[in-house]
Amino acid sequence: MKNIFLALFMVGTLGVYAKTITQTILVKGECGLCKDKIEKALDIPGISFAEWNTETKMLTVRYNDKKVSEDKIHQTISNLGYATDKLAASKESQEKLASCCKPKEVKKCGTEKGCCSGKKK
Repeated sequence: MKNIFLALFMVGTLGVYAKTITQTILVKGECGLCKDKIEKALDIPGISFAEWNTETKMLTVRYNDKKVSEDKIHQTISNLGYATDKLAASKESQEKLASCCKPKEVKKCGTEKGCCSGKKK
């Protein structure tokens, strides 16, 4: 009987030290296909909720910090080919993304006719 009580006590105290964290992370995706990939990849033990907003580019994720770390979340997203606010995208994975999911190039001012000064630099 003492062993059962001791086992229950130990299991109960483990739950006290684990905490659920809700966090928002900037993820540089582009479209609904990106949303599906990101959310599916985060369907792992320790993550109870993951939703990426295509307009704001913000991922809301709720996780148990004893089962998964913030670094693992960022690494998982990077391995998909998407950059986060803390980690660059894996170049190999980024190359494999569908064309609509690849980051759009931002042109530098002055490189096109009609842009700012219209002069090419």
